[in-house]
Parts: sequence; C-alpha cells; structure tokens
Amino acid sequence: MGTESGARPVAVVSVSTVSMAFGSILGFLPGFIATALRTDLGLDRWQVGLLVSVHYGVTGLGSLPAGRLTDRWGARRAVLTDMALVVLAAALAASLGSYPALLVAAVLSGFGYALTIVGTNVAMVRLVAPRWRTVAMVTKNAGLPCLSAVCAAAGPWIAQRWGWEWMFAVLGVGAAGVAVSALRVLPDDRPEDRGKVEHRLPEHFGWFPVAAFLMVAGAVPLYNWSVPYVDESLGASSVVSGLLVGVAAAVGATFMVVVGALASRVGPEGRTRLVMTLSVDSPLPWVLFGFVRYRVRLAMTLCLALSGFVALVMAGGTFGVWVALVGIVGGISLFTASIGALHAAAVDRAGPAVARATAVTTTGYFLGLTVSPVTFGAFVDSFGSYGWAWFAAAMLLVGAAVAFRLAGRLPPGA
Repeated sequence: MGTESGARPVAVVSVSTVSMAFGSILGFLPGFIATALRTDLGLDRWQVGLLVSVHYGVTGLGSLPAGRLTDRWGARRAVLTDMALVVLAAALAASLGSYPALLVAAVLSGFGYALTIVGTNVAMVRLVAPRWRTVAMVTKNAGLPCLSAVCAAAGPWIAQRWGWEWMFAVLGVGAAGVAVSALRVLPDDRPEDRGKVEHRLPEHFGWFPVAAFLMVAGAVPLYNWSVPYVDESLGASSVVSGLLVGVAAAVGATFMVVVGALASRVGPEGRTRLVMTLSVDSPLPWVLFGFVRYRVRLAMTLCLALSGFVALVMAGGTFGVWVALVGIVGGISLFTASIGALHAAAVDRAGPAVARATAVTTTGYFLGLTVSPVTFGAFVDSFGSYGWAWFAAAMLLVGAAVAFRLAGRLPPGA
C-alpha cells in the first residue's frame, strides 16, 4: 500500500478498523443484551430498540456537522474525540445502571461515531493509495462485525452472570486503548488553510443516501433482533442465540474483507468488472462470482440477495431454527459486504467532495438505523410475532436495490 504521508498505511487501516468498531458497538450492544436489559430494568422491546435508534439517530443528525468539523480538525482529532465520547458514555452506563443513563450514553456515543466515520474515510483517501483504497475501506468497516461477533457471543453470558453493566465497562476500557493507538499512529492532518472549503456533489448523488437508508433499515434487524428472535420465537436460550449470531457476524467480517480484496482492483473507471451473482434461495451465502460494470451494481445485487436471506429468517418461524440461521449467517455476511460496497461506490463518485459525500451518505445510513430498531420492535409488539416485521425488512431491501440502480446513472470518477 502506498501513502501520501509518512504514516504507515497498514497501521492507519488497523487503527481505523478498531476505531470504527468501538465507535459503533454501543449502538448494537442493547440488542445483544436485550433479555438482560428487559429483565433488570423492566423494559419493553420498543424501549430496547429506542436505545439503538437514539444512538444512530444522533449519528445521522450529526453527520453533516461531523463532515465540517473533520475538514477543520483533521481525521486524527475527529477519531480521538469519538473515543473520548465512547469512554464517557460507557462510564455513565456502567456506573449509573439506569435507562436514562443508557439514553444519555446513546446520544454521546452516537455523535462521536459520526466523527469517526467521516474521519476514517478522509484518512483512507489521504493516506492510502487509490489501488488499495477499496480494500482499506472495506477492511475498516469489518471492525464492527468482528467486535459484534465477540459481543453477541459473550454479551448475554456476561450479562447473565455478572450484570450487563460490565459489558459497558469493558468496552469503555477498550475505547481508551484505541484512543492511545490513534494518537500514536494517525498523523496530525489539520489543514493549514482553515478557511471554508466547499465542494459540490455531482448530480444524482442524492440517490446514495436514499439507498443507504433503505438498505440499513431493512438489514440492521439481523444484528439488533436476531438474538431475541432466536431466543423468543425459535426456542434457543439467549446464550446459545448470542453464540450463533456471533458466529454469523464472524463469517460476515471474513466475507467482507474477501469482497474488499477482490473489489480493490475495480478503479473508478471500472477497469475490472467484479461482482457476486448470488442465489437468494440457496442455503449457501453465495454460489459464484460474476461480472458487472461498476461497484454500485455490486451494492444493488447484494441488496436483492439480502432480501432473500431476510425471507429465510422469516421462514424459520415455520420451518425451524436452522432455516433461520442460514438466513442470519448469509444476511449478516452480505450486509457487512454491502456496507463496504456502499462506501466504495460513494467515494468513487464524489470527486473532491469526499468529506461531504461521506456525511450525506452517512445521514441516510443512520436515519435507517434510527427508524429500523424501534419500528421493528413496535411491529413485533403490535402483531405479537416477528413475521410481518421480517417481511417489511425484506421489502425495504428491494427498494434499496432500486435506489442503487438509480444512483448508477452517475458515472464513476465524477
């Protein structure tokens, strides 16, 4: 990997990866320990979902300010600020152990995550050679499913044995360690010219935040609600459910990096045409590799396949837990790959407006994360089962594929 500064690209990507993981994990954690939270604090499902929605809603609302702040501060200060907010949020949740404290923690960590998303994307563009940029971006986004695999597997057990507060405490300590690493590895990239710089986004770019919203709204229940779904509807214990979803997240992280490595050869001009052709009815996460022209079509294809795997999760209520697990493993695998494809396609088409493009796309992305968890939980509470909620999620993913198709009218390298 080449770089435009003295920073080592591998170290930069590594720090960006763990920064993304710890910046986002407090948003997903309530879903992993939902049973313990509901038992200890007497919460309904929608209240657990609200914690996730608040975290990512604040991330979405904070994305545009985060883009402006990162342009002024540089990537390193943006990441350090996020880690400080995560440490503070985790400390509040662990020490107070109340629902209001969890809501405050969601607000703090949510805004911090917006800074890390923009900051790490800017770091990738500035410090990693274009040839390796896609695999670098996909790899940094793999940090979340890797940490999610650990939290989904260990979270229910730790919460059951010692209390859910310990999960927040451990993650807070981890975020402090990430801050030290970021301080040592990321260069001080504050711009010398602090004047206001405006970069216009290309025409049709607005379809990217729409696609991001629909994709995330449809797919994120695989993370937030798979553990309670397998526990409550399919008869597995919360600990076993967490282990199974953790394995799914680990598979997704591995698949995400593989897709990034293969897609790294696809430049803005579409020199190499790579995408996966997937079977939505197959029990395998994927069946073969095919060719299309641009990364945006990769994202479109992944969304269509995702809808099929969500349908398998829904079918698990009729055909059994193993059918649902196939959908969970395949769906989480493709969702993590879709995140990387989304960021790579958006950056390809952003021209010089990388920070602004990231902020706009992230706004749509986290609006989806805001709406989805609490709406999904409310669907389940209203209908008394998970079936209609999974069906709605599948339809949102079909809509995301259509939005990506419309975004494809914008040529790469715009």
